[in-house]
Amino acid sequence: MLKISVNNLLPGMVVAKNIYDADANLLLSKDMILTMQYINRLKTIGLRSIYILTEKSHNNILYQEDIMREETRLKAIKSIGDTFKKCLCTKKLDIDVIKEVTINIIDEISQSKTNLIQLSDIITFDEYTFGHSVNVCAISTMMGIINQYSPKRLYELALGAILHDIGKIMVPLEILNKKGRLDEEEMKIMKNHSTYGFELLRKTRNLSVVPMHVAFQHHENFNGSGYPRALKNLKIHQYARIVAIADVYDAITTERPYQKARTPYQAYEIMSSEAGIKFDINLLESFFDNLAIFTPGSLVLLSNGFYAIVTSISSGLQFHPTIKVIAKPNKEFLKEELYIDLKEYDHIKVLRNLSENETIAILNSTQALNTSAML
Repeated sequence: MLKISVNNLLPGMVVAKNIYDADANLLLSKDMILTMQYINRLKTIGLRSIYILTEKSHNNILYQEDIMREETRLKAIKSIGDTFKKCLCTKKLDIDVIKEVTINIIDEISQSKTNLIQLSDIITFDEYTFGHSVNVCAISTMMGIINQYSPKRLYELALGAILHDIGKIMVPLEILNKKGRLDEEEMKIMKNHSTYGFELLRKTRNLSVVPMHVAFQHHENFNGSGYPRALKNLKIHQYARIVAIADVYDAITTERPYQKARTPYQAYEIMSSEAGIKFDINLLESFFDNLAIFTPGSLVLLSNGFYAIVTSISSGLQFHPTIKVIAKPNKEFLKEELYIDLKEYDHIKVLRNLSENETIAILNSTQALNTSAML
């Protein structure tokens, strides 16, 4: 399975996951064969990427389920978006809608069969703030479950997470959606969103103080270098420390107008360098211990120069997946099927995910790209 931009789609490619529009209406079902008409429709509605199958024989790939179904996520995004937009006009937040969405997210994730954190994000740029709020809520909820939170604490964490960026509705869109680095004055305005959010939530009835502090503190850094109050260590609420991790992870791995999405492994490298600086070390380790770093269906480069498709992963062994080797270092196709469980081969490691262009080139050269001509 490969996440590929719609600009690189070709007729005959096979859809790997159901595709929905912004209202959670099903557009294309899994296993459908793409036509030029379908591809143009995806471009028209503003989708930037979708998931396609990468192999003719993909039965041996144990695809990792997302912690939340795409249909549920899109419905949550629409509800949150409508509620936040209404709040911008009325200056009052309909907290009952937010609470209902939060409970639905908790219920779905609690019943999920997956034990690894993964979200497949294919929302449009215009939905980023609302999609980000839902993603951060989902990831934070999973972290709460991993850390064995009680139902009450899990609800407080999830509610704080989904409201963490509510203050951004007060930030001008030209700053929120700017393509490129913010200047000093723009950054000052952007940083105010934590305070804006706190003040808005403080005026909201039937809301405990805990979610307010998550909105206020999620940009505080563990070493005291964050904002708005330069809190450090355990003076930062634990929920805010969890949300800070989910917030940065989702920002790194989501495509935005000014930034291409990076892989979970790239996020791991970036965030690990900030352990103890931006992030609580123990919470960050717990997060990465349960993150789907190399997702099944993705293509990777091995330390011996060979190319492989990840076929399965296990919690705690994300750096040692089971793989199917498909090409030699010279990109020559491997004719025999070769499956390797990397936890049994310490001398072979996964170096990195392949970029989209590298992946397409390898799959085309090995004839492993699933198109209707191969079915």
